[in-house]
Amino acid sequence: MRPEMLSRTFVHMPGIGMSTERRLWDRGIHSWDHLRENMSAVFRHRRSDEIARWLDDSERAWESRDLHFFYRNLPRPELWRLVPGFFEEIAFLDIETNGLALPPSSQSTTITIYFRGVVYQAHEHAEKAILVREVLDSASIVCTFFGEVFDLPFLRKEFGLELAKAHLDLCFWLKRLGYQGGLKKVEKQFDDIPRRQSLDIDGFDAVRLWWMHCRGVKGALETLLAYNAEDTVVLEPLLIKAFNFEVENRPHLGLTKLEMRPMPRLPTEVSPAIYQKLRTTDV
Repeated sequence: MRPEMLSRTFVHMPGIGMSTERRLWDRGIHSWDHLRENMSAVFRHRRSDEIARWLDDSERAWESRDLHFFYRNLPRPELWRLVPGFFEEIAFLDIETNGLALPPSSQSTTITIYFRGVVYQAHEHAEKAILVREVLDSASIVCTFFGEVFDLPFLRKEFGLELAKAHLDLCFWLKRLGYQGGLKKVEKQFDDIPRRQSLDIDGFDAVRLWWMHCRGVKGALETLLAYNAEDTVVLEPLLIKAFNFEVENRPHLGLTKLEMRPMPRLPTEVSPAIYQKLRTTDV
């Protein structure tokens, strides 16, 4: 069975915008199957042939779990429609790097992926490549914060990956909903999201932590991994918030809100000694 929201979606087809889609719904055409059955009553012959091809493509994409097809063709503000039926197939991803330039000028230091309730992390080059390939091969959707601009282009360049996955970028999604700023600024606007240990550690500190680790400073890597993990696992409650806002704004769709889940236990913690070094010394 197809997820109801995706199978009643028509705006990924050329020439069908939001107003046309709403008119189709008002006429009782609530699925790809309904549209196919009523094609001659809705479109002229030549147009019917084109829409029929798109319906065929949509069916094939669904059968092969190719959400990238819908990602490529849906309007950006409507990517939230990928969530119903696929929430458990979302991999939340965040990377830390030793610089802002793309590889080879910079390299990733740690990578965290939160998928199906498990936190996966790597910091060795070969292990990072394996982690990204294996987990994302299993996931249908990648979720990041600003990853459309930074994380995914970085990984493609560093590891030679295609990463042709449906992608939900919470930075732009939440900005459209009125929540502007970086991850921590946005996170602080939701009182019911648990506060992190590393809330005032930032990207500059992450670079410092990596070089501390390279110099053999005990606890630096663990602190970096904890910071990276907290940046990653918080993406799930933020996605739930964003999706539930979409549901509230569209009561006519009859969609069910997602429930918040407890934050996972992280593999490492912020070292108090390392944190003190970050705040009191030029490391």
